[in-house]
Amino acid sequence: MRRADGRSRPEPAREEKMYRLKNRVRAETRALDQLSSIDTGGLISRRELMRRASAFGATATLATFGGVLRAAAQSGSGTVRVGLDSGAFTPILQTFATEFREATGIEVEFLSYPLGNMYDQNLLALRQGEARFDVFDFWPNFTGDFGPFLTPLEEIGSLADLNFDDIAKPFRLLNIYEGKTVGVMIDGDLFINTLRTDLFEDEAEMAAFSARYGYDLAAPRNWQEYRDTAEFFTRPDQGLHGAVEVTSFFVYAFFINQLVQAGAEKGERYGELFDEQMRPQLVNDTAIAALDRYREMTAFMPQELAMAMPWDVGRQVFFEGQIAQANWWTDMPKGAADPSISDVAGRIKCAPSWGDVTVLPYGRAMGIPANSTNKEGAFAVMAWIQQSQNANRWVAETFSQSLMDPWRTSMFDKPESTFPLQAESGFAQNFADVSKGLLAADKVYLDISIPGTNRYLSSMIQHVQRAVTGQATSQEALQAMEAEFEETTEIFNRERQIGHYDEYRQRMIDNGYWS
Repeated sequence: MRRADGRSRPEPAREEKMYRLKNRVRAETRALDQLSSIDTGGLISRRELMRRASAFGATATLATFGGVLRAAAQSGSGTVRVGLDSGAFTPILQTFATEFREATGIEVEFLSYPLGNMYDQNLLALRQGEARFDVFDFWPNFTGDFGPFLTPLEEIGSLADLNFDDIAKPFRLLNIYEGKTVGVMIDGDLFINTLRTDLFEDEAEMAAFSARYGYDLAAPRNWQEYRDTAEFFTRPDQGLHGAVEVTSFFVYAFFINQLVQAGAEKGERYGELFDEQMRPQLVNDTAIAALDRYREMTAFMPQELAMAMPWDVGRQVFFEGQIAQANWWTDMPKGAADPSISDVAGRIKCAPSWGDVTVLPYGRAMGIPANSTNKEGAFAVMAWIQQSQNANRWVAETFSQSLMDPWRTSMFDKPESTFPLQAESGFAQNFADVSKGLLAADKVYLDISIPGTNRYLSSMIQHVQRAVTGQATSQEALQAMEAEFEETTEIFNRERQIGHYDEYRQRMIDNGYWS
């Protein structure tokens, strides 16, 4: 296209081109992301807004128009729409809605969506500028993809209003995008071992184990002990198996645990998936050993389920008494201790997850979209849920109603209020003591949350499953994984990815988890 004077007229800037420019500074990147998702409310066309960003810079354009556009957005309905996946959507939220309205005068509407739609539907709505919710929940490893379209919480209120210091340290270190907190936890997942005391503390079992393996039967502290105890208690003819791990959908959590622990054994930066140039580090002895170990564990699981064990079925077979131990998320002991749904209630205890490193796969956080029409109301809802008495009530619901697990220090300091059903037996205190120890560990692995994490993890899940089912060797699966990691890095712009992963790496180093 040419102007009247014969010179070329620049075409309107395209979001995709600007998104991929390699040399933009971070401030420009964030400003452009905000402009591309902000609700203009008809005050200015999106095309004109992006044209000005191209001509004058995104930061300057945001400074000029951002306040006006945000003010227009805030003039919407007084009702706060809260989106939660089906696992987090529980009966007590209706009680919360009534109490919140009485305390603040603000109406709140809790809306549910399928867990499987958490990523795709919400990301699409965020990118299109259509606010489905004023606040919604997400897995922390989505922060890199959602971050450009989320509102930094300190732009709306104080983290102190969210009782942020009471959140256990590792959970405070999640949900950070370009140095700013864009989400706060509402569900604290970490791996913990749930043991059958009628097996692990039985004198005959202890004697037989010692005679066979040459050391005392106890909660496993490392891979070898985990493998040995799992093998020892695998007795298919008795309907008993030594372990249970997920081998479908949530495969990432269990493979990353093996990878992290194998790296820690060797004194490596455990779980470091990329080098400083974002080249994947997966085809090596550590990763091959981790995948081999993960596959080996399937021999100690119910064989009709071992190749594709779903997470909900894994819990159920433990509750039914088919499993001796479950190195699993914290929802396992919570449910197993509930006699209304578990046959092994009263015969379990918690122990630290085997290995030197605490892993925190998944969990849930809440964040506020940049295009929310009621950010102040959304922040008020988050603050309400984060009040200790409300957070404890949410976690304290019976297992059949809630998958929420503790994320606040006070929940572990007063376990009788967090787990009232299990307080009398002493199990609540056992769970709290072990959890506090894991969260205070010198070595913790924080899930990565850079742009493209969903694609990276999808590749990991696909190829780990191929290895588990025998469709590929461990090396072949890891090679395919590396190739797809490289493709994802290029799609999201290598230079940009280097910066994001460096921020993650530095967070691990600054907090003493990596050297």
